Amino acid sequence: MFTITNITHPTVDTKRPLLLLQSEHGDKFLFGQIPEGTQRTFPENKTRLSKLESIFLTGTLSWASIGGLPGMILTLSDQGVKSMALFHGREIISFAVATWRYFVFRFGMKLSTNVLGDGQVYENKIMRVKSILVDSSTNDDEKSSSLLPKNLSSALRYIVSKMFPSQEPTARHDPASDCQMNVEIPPLQGSPTESTSYEITLKPVRGKFRVEEAMRLGVPKGQLFAQLTKGQSVTLEGGKVIEPHQVLEKQRDFAKVLILDIPSDAYLPQFREKFKDYDMSFLGAVYYFLGDSVTISRDLIELMEHFDHDHNQHFVSHSKICPNSIVFQSSAVTTLKLKAIQPQNYNLPLSSRVLSKEFYECFNKRLPRGNSVIQQSEVPLTSTIGEEKVHIMLQNDSVVIEPFTQGEQQVKLKCQKNFKPLPPWSSLYERHIAPLNIVSASQESVVGGGGRSNIFNNEAKKGKVEIVTIGTGSSLPSKYRNVISTLVKVPYNLNGKSYDRNILLDAGENTLGSLQRTIASADLPELFRNLRLIHLSHLHADHHLGIASLLSEWYKHNATNPNATIYIVVPWQYRIFLKEWLPVEGHKIEERIKFISCEHLVEGGYVRKEIKPLAFETYSEGGGPNNKKRRLECDDNSSFRDLETISQMYRDLKILSFQTCRAKHCDWAYSCAITFFTRSNSSSVFKVSYSGDTRPNIEKFAKSIGRNSDLLIHEATLENELHQDAVKKRHCTINEAIQVSNEMHAQKLILTHFSQRYPKLPQVDNNMKIEAKEYCFAFDGMIVAYDDIGRQVSKLGLLNSVFTEDQFSDDEEA
Repeated sequence: MFTITNITHPTVDTKRPLLLLQSEHGDKFLFGQIPEGTQRTFPENKTRLSKLESIFLTGTLSWASIGGLPGMILTLSDQGVKSMALFHGREIISFAVATWRYFVFRFGMKLSTNVLGDGQVYENKIMRVKSILVDSSTNDDEKSSSLLPKNLSSALRYIVSKMFPSQEPTARHDPASDCQMNVEIPPLQGSPTESTSYEITLKPVRGKFRVEEAMRLGVPKGQLFAQLTKGQSVTLEGGKVIEPHQVLEKQRDFAKVLILDIPSDAYLPQFREKFKDYDMSFLGAVYYFLGDSVTISRDLIELMEHFDHDHNQHFVSHSKICPNSIVFQSSAVTTLKLKAIQPQNYNLPLSSRVLSKEFYECFNKRLPRGNSVIQQSEVPLTSTIGEEKVHIMLQNDSVVIEPFTQGEQQVKLKCQKNFKPLPPWSSLYERHIAPLNIVSASQESVVGGGGRSNIFNNEAKKGKVEIVTIGTGSSLPSKYRNVISTLVKVPYNLNGKSYDRNILLDAGENTLGSLQRTIASADLPELFRNLRLIHLSHLHADHHLGIASLLSEWYKHNATNPNATIYIVVPWQYRIFLKEWLPVEGHKIEERIKFISCEHLVEGGYVRKEIKPLAFETYSEGGGPNNKKRRLECDDNSSFRDLETISQMYRDLKILSFQTCRAKHCDWAYSCAITFFTRSNSSSVFKVSYSGDTRPNIEKFAKSIGRNSDLLIHEATLENELHQDAVKKRHCTINEAIQVSNEMHAQKLILTHFSQRYPKLPQVDNNMKIEAKEYCFAFDGMIVAYDDIGRQVSKLGLLNSVFTEDQFSDDEEA
């Protein structure tokens, strides 16, 4: 028996579909795409991946389809997974993983990238997976051309192997200093267009061995029994030949499964052509992973009808078919509690979506609560497929595939409906809030009309500094906290009119999804048009895996404005990653990005030189492994600050000063302080400082670049009792963060980046005295005006009582 479970369906939390195939013995395989947010779904749904063996990626690879993969690989390695095989139809899989070489590194895990070309097969003891490549073009030359030269393909696989060494390095590892990893990678030759799909054939179950019949035929127990069970004929002493079918019951087979990834309408004719002579025998399930731009049309219905027969089931994934259901329900309940305590600081997670009227009417599906429909065609769609055989892909729904006997039984396939949407907010209020007897809370003010208005940048907050702590956790996403990201809105008053400058300080995985849950879709275009700067403090993955998708979203809202630019202030290695990967995305955002190295803004006169990557030709000629003894050179030019771009940033963003200092964390890690002009007709300024990850840095951060900050946003990863852990992991305790604030003479303080061991509430009492005028503890989705930061203090006792009772419980359900 096998089970296929929907791990994700398209929502803003998890934007692409993913399936988990599991055998009855626990072997696990993933099929589909790994969007940002994927790894967070596993603790949310109590899914364990300790026996995961392989990941079969579908479609055409982009950050939207694999943005969750690097983080998930790191988490799997930390959980003890010793080997992992990645599969895709094109060489881009090796290229993609190799671009992560500056920030993905784990020892003790063997990771391999494998290309399954069109018609090629992967086979193991339980299944046979055939790759099916379909292009949007009919140009055979284009299909057969390689994206990578042969020598580059092998070099990339070698680089990937070095990212996952079997032995732990003896010293703290810096990939930039490793001549086997700090290598220039040539760009892809063209943009990959072929989409990868799969046919899964599950290995049959051998028929039972009929011992009595074997003995009746004169077969002695022992070795001959074993030969017969393996399908081999045997010869008895008298010369009599016994065939396996004489002593074995009939083998039992399983239904075949097709997973079709169709990125756009342009692929539909080629899919029809590819499968025109396909053998439908024993086909039990077809999954349709439809890209956002696929039209719900007659052409799509005809493709589905082509695969229809008596025992086949159809499972459809599309952003206009699947509901935008709230995936992280535990976090949503936490936000509801926080909103009940501080209604002015939280938006309830948004979940409405406009769905396809054609599809829902064609297959007589019930419209999910809170959604509306749109009709794109004048003529209603009809289909010969029975409505009971068409299923909308929903998270946690599954299919159980049981064995059947050919010629005697039909294909056995059972659908299980396990999807549980978040209950209505009114029900959640009655269950979680009403029993708390919060004096100031009412159902109307928290979840009714009064509680559903937008809190961010509303009319009352126009022209005011505002902070959104999008994610507040450290290390990896958890049920209750996503990884770190903070948005700061700093207005600029030009001759009486206010203009917003939005900046992002770090952006962990799925920052975009969190924003889309928090900020109404009607308000997002303005937020991204005003996004002028993204600062990355260091290269640890939990701080930046959300940047690539944020840049794509930024471009979507700024593409038509030729003057729109965005400043990316990052460690120099991350600039290399973006320059390698962004061309794969297919848009022209590169020319809109102004890169500045964090090192070029460092206080003092000394600028550390970048380490020059090894030219690929040199690396290739040296044969990869033979480069071990090569000495990498420093880039002398990199020690000269890019004053032209820095000055342009100052002018464009009305900045007086942007300084960094080296953080006490990992190599190439930084804290920063940014001073903004706030008015055109005066010298008034607003200074915000951000610690990134660091041990307390009194001299360089508190007493130097951050001195007298209006706002300090500081990591407070660990409780005060865990000082030794903080020293070991190069983080701060809460008291140490407060000490930095006090030494800095910061006006206001926000503490964030809490360890995921404190799932809901950090240590809010028994801390040292805070000298800042106002302070608060950050929670995911908290929206607070600078003027209101201190309001939380009066609620700390209530926060403690509300969350302490289930502080260490991981079982709260919506």
